[in-house]
Amino acid sequence: MKKSLLLFLSAITLQALTLDEAIELGLKNSPDFLMQQNKILLTQEATKLKKASNYGKVALRGSYTLYNIPRTLSPIVPPLQPGIITSDDIGSLGVAYDVNLFSGFSGLRDVEIASLSEDASKIALKLSREQLIYNIRSLYLKILSLKSQKKGAVAYHGALEKLHNIVDVGVRVGKKPKVDLLKVKADLESANVGIKELEANVEILKATLASMIGVDEITNIEDIQTDTDAQLATHDIKSLSRYQLSLIEEKKGAKRLKNAKSSYYPNLNLNGYLGNNYGESENDEIWQIGLGLNWVLFDFGSRSALIQKAKIEQMQSSLESKKIALSLTKDLHEAKARVDIAVSKLQSAKTELALVKETTKIEKMRYKQGVGTIYDLLFSESRHQNTISKEINSKYALQSAIFYYKYITENGETK
Repeated sequence: MKKSLLLFLSAITLQALTLDEAIELGLKNSPDFLMQQNKILLTQEATKLKKASNYGKVALRGSYTLYNIPRTLSPIVPPLQPGIITSDDIGSLGVAYDVNLFSGFSGLRDVEIASLSEDASKIALKLSREQLIYNIRSLYLKILSLKSQKKGAVAYHGALEKLHNIVDVGVRVGKKPKVDLLKVKADLESANVGIKELEANVEILKATLASMIGVDEITNIEDIQTDTDAQLATHDIKSLSRYQLSLIEEKKGAKRLKNAKSSYYPNLNLNGYLGNNYGESENDEIWQIGLGLNWVLFDFGSRSALIQKAKIEQMQSSLESKKIALSLTKDLHEAKARVDIAVSKLQSAKTELALVKETTKIEKMRYKQGVGTIYDLLFSESRHQNTISKEINSKYALQSAIFYYKYITENGETK
């Protein structure tokens, strides 16, 4: 029932989207992910093709030929006999079988290479799934972060309007200078522009997310419960799929090199035919079986160049494995550092919020008593609302860093 509902929602505008729904819709609708799924089917068929080609081909062969002078219905073989059947129109119908018996084992290695490609496509699908889930989560959190900033900006705007009314009364009764009122109005205009800019950015990100998960429009998204105390599991890079994928490519390179060397071996083919020739209301059975040998003795360096090319490609794949191992090591350290930094920023934001909240109370008291300036009060109000948003954004930033670590360690399926 839930899946049917999600399929229905994917074709219309979503009113309120949860993160889990966004991920599920993305996995159902993302063209990139669906294409990656199809690649598995392609590699599976390629493996079947390579396997089948090693068993040869059985074909039905037939022909009809009209000659200007009669021809023998069957080949003339000694001893010559009288009464050989001839006809000027001869038809033939039979079954032929052709198979390669030996080609330096290249046929078997072609199957092994195709099987490795199938394994690689399955790993690539897993990585594509991880990438899509992370992209959706990252974009979702960015939208929530901007919405929290907008909420803070709106709250600050409301505080400015209240302050504007208070200052306006003070100016009218002569207790406040008119310049204070002008400063509040200037900040109100700036706050208006900031709110509109945040609204525009939210709409842009929602449109991007809608495109990613395959829906027409997203009206709103629901908040998430951040898990800022998540435990980060350690991982050996050699267990990661990206590293395993590089090893598969290295194995394929080794087998391609062996295939290149197999060009120095002879090719042995078997072919057979069983059928009948028809003419003048008569028919003769024809059958044959033969072995064909093709062994290239000299090719002006073509095979040597092919082997050298395969050696270089194998070397490249080995270097690529080392490069990926180093890159994964760097990515793991970077992902862990991101989490550590995000934790520190969240703790700092909480401490800062407590201090700024107290400072704002003091500035309000000082301004009412006439010992503080409007500038100090405006600055304090602005900083207070910004710090509230900063704390909320720090939670989202930490959650995003945790999601990134899970993506790097290929555990993005976990909550």
